[in-house]
This record gives sequence, structure tokens and C-alpha cells, in this order.
Amino acid sequence: MKKFVCSALVALAASSLAHAEGLYAGANISPQTNGNIKFTENGVTTERGAVKKATPLGVFAGYELSPVWALEAGYRADTGSTSFDLSPGYQLEASVSTAYLAARGTWQLSDSWSLFGKAGIGQGRMKMDISGKNAPAGESVHKTGLYLSVGASYLISKDVALQLELEHTDKLKHEGLTGTTDRFALGVRFGF
Repeated sequence: MKKFVCSALVALAASSLAHAEGLYAGANISPQTNGNIKFTENGVTTERGAVKKATPLGVFAGYELSPVWALEAGYRADTGSTSFDLSPGYQLEASVSTAYLAARGTWQLSDSWSLFGKAGIGQGRMKMDISGKNAPAGESVHKTGLYLSVGASYLISKDVALQLELEHTDKLKHEGLTGTTDRFALGVRFGF
């Protein structure tokens, strides 16, 4: 999927050479990931919260096909991993990343405010490692599915906008462990 997103970004960059207006790029940040883990050991189910939380960051780039429609690609990942204490001496570390390619539709409310929605395809990856004596090897799971987003944007200047959005991708599941990649993100977008 990373090759797919990189190819899409290269295609967007190449198309911008012919028409530099309409190209945009940006970055966003989300609140630290929260989570709980439930596990059963010797018939007793235990639930624990995260002892270390990761902060998701994202980058994106797009090309405006018209004032309403754009094609966008992006990548977001946890900075580090979210950790959970398991049995004494064992710890689970999980990290999640997502790459996407989507069509973006924009509804202009005023000169400064707009609403937008995105729909496309995304691939999520969850990597899991358990540390401790005789711990099993780390594993990862991938899933390709629907990517959706809705948000609002405020134009600060001709080429700079702040945006707040809610992103959704399919849940990642592996042997009773579920990773959600839904998130709110605050970002900045730069037009060229």
C-alpha cells in the first residue's frame, strides 16, 4: 500500500508540473491514542488501560481538479507505540498506521469557511509486539477497506487553511485484539 500511495503522490506531483495551481499539501495531529485491553489468563479476565500512549501524526497531498473536487493521498501513523501491561513482566506494544487515496468534495460556506468530505480506499496496519521472558514473536495485520472523512476548513490566507476533521477506516482485528483508526485531526493545509 505504501508503494501505491507513493505512486499516487508522484502522479500528483507530476501533474502539478503542468498546472502548479491546485496542488496542496499539509500535516495534522490527533489526540493521544486511548485504549483498553482485555485478556484472560487462568480463567480470569483482566482489563487494563494504556501505560504509554502514542500521538498520531499525518501528512497529505492533493490536487484540486476543480473548485469542488480534488484527489488526495495521505499517510498517518502513531509516533511510537501504545503500551499495555499484561501479566507481571510482560508488556504489549501496539502501533497503527494508515495510508489512503480519496476523492475530496468541498462545499464553500463563505470566503473563509468550507465543509469537506472524503471517500476512498485506505489500508491500515497494526503492529504488535510482546516483551518479556519467552514472549512470542511480534506480529502485524493489514486490512484494505473504505476510508471516509468529514471536516471543516478555515482559510487564514490565500494559501493557508486550518482544518478539523473526523477520519474513519475499517477496524483492524487479530486474535481478539481490535485496533481502531478513527480519529479527530487538527491540521494545516498549504496551497501552491
